[in-house]
Amino acid sequence: MATTILNGGTLTLTINSIARSEQITSAVLTVEQTRNAYNLIGGTKAFKVVDNNVTLAVEAIQDWTSGTSDFMDALWTASQTPDTSVPFVLTCNSQTFTGSLYPEYPAVGGAGNDALTWSVTFQCAGVPTKA
Repeated sequence: MATTILNGGTLTLTINSIARSEQITSAVLTVEQTRNAYNLIGGTKAFKVVDNNVTLAVEAIQDWTSGTSDFMDALWTASQTPDTSVPFVLTCNSQTFTGSLYPEYPAVGGAGNDALTWSVTFQCAGVPTKA
């Protein structure tokens, strides 16, 4: 079977109904499980997952415009209620992951001789659903 190699060009990120693929330079969804081990009287071990920590690390080019439909403005507005999660959809090639995350204020500005970029790791609310 041939190996399929994907690149980030197959990523689309939609946060709070604002879809962007042009501004996203990297998006990585990570699920870390906390697993406890229990030594049983019979000499065997049992393992139990007791918690999941899900994050979405994003690197993006800032797209501040004069409108309200840009990615940065949507994140700024959503961050004004930081304890309320907003929906996201991450599409990687033909795989779609749907969940919600807690917004973070985006960076504003940067070096005068470079593209304005921004990096953030969002905390997700639970484990996303894979469709």
